[in-house]
Amino acid sequence: MIKKLAALTLAAGLLVPSTVSAAEPLQASKQEPSAPSQLTSVAYTTVFLYGHQVYFEVKALDNYFNSNYYQRIAWTSNDKEPSVLNNNILSVIVAKKTGESYQVNSYEPFNSVKDKIESGQKVYGWALALNGVWYPTMPATLYY
Repeated sequence: MIKKLAALTLAAGLLVPSTVSAAEPLQASKQEPSAPSQLTSVAYTTVFLYGHQVYFEVKALDNYFNSNYYQRIAWTSNDKEPSVLNNNILSVIVAKKTGESYQVNSYEPFNSVKDKIESGQKVYGWALALNGVWYPTMPATLYY
């Protein structure tokens, strides 16, 4: 009888989920918050000079570029989030209500871009999601 009670108690204990395992220490594990600047997708930036225009693209977005998923895409001259305070915005495009493309492009006059970035420097693409978080894409280098 005692063996049956012990077996039932052990079986019941295995069925009840536990928050602490015997292999884990009894201290609370502190999980570091993930930084928004960590790459979370395969989206990437391309940039090139054609004539007197600089063309910016972000390709391979996780979702269609429309206002159901994104607020805007921006390209910056450094790895900081787009901000007028940082004076790092090269170009911006706002999401429209409709759109079924996983890429977006924009262009700016070369003269306005060369004032903010030198040849051989990286251009950083950013996607502003509906949750208000800027997600970075892989950067590209602008040569002129």
